[in-house]
Amino acid sequence: MDSRISTLELKITSLEQYEKILLKGKLVYSTQQLARQKIQMALAGIKGDIVIIDVHGLLFIDSTGLALLIHFLKKEVAKKKKVVFVVSSNKTVEKLLMIAKFHKLFPIVENEQDIIHFFASQNRAIADQEMFMQIWANYRKRN
Repeated sequence: MDSRISTLELKITSLEQYEKILLKGKLVYSTQQLARQKIQMALAGIKGDIVIIDVHGLLFIDSTGLALLIHFLKKEVAKKKKVVFVVSSNKTVEKLLMIAKFHKLFPIVENEQDIIHFFASQNRAIADQEMFMQIWANYRKRN
C-alpha cells in the first residue's frame, strides 16, 4: 500500500453500558467522504445513549476531520446522547482536540476505564450533554 494514501478505519463495539466507535488512520481532507459515510452509518446504528469516540488510533486529524466530528456529534447530542472522547496515549490528537476546544463540549479521557468508573459512580440519570459536562467537571475535581 502506498503510504502517501490516507486511510481511515472505523470499528463499532456495542457494550452493555455504552457503544464505542474506534477510529484508526487519518481523518483528513482526503478521507472526508469515506469518513462521512462510515460515521453516519455507525451513528445510525447506535441504540444506547452513551457514545465513546476512541481516537487513540488516529495518526492525524486536520480541520476537515475536526469539523466532520463536530457536525455529527452535535447531532447526537441533540438526540440527548452523551458523547466522550478517549485519547489514550495519543498526545498529538489530544492536543488538537484541546486547541479546537472539544474539551468544552465533550469529556476527553485517557482510557475507557475512566469513563466506566464515572458512570458506575452515578446514581442519577444524566439528561443531556450539558448536564453530563457539569457532573463530569465536579467528578474530576473530586478524583
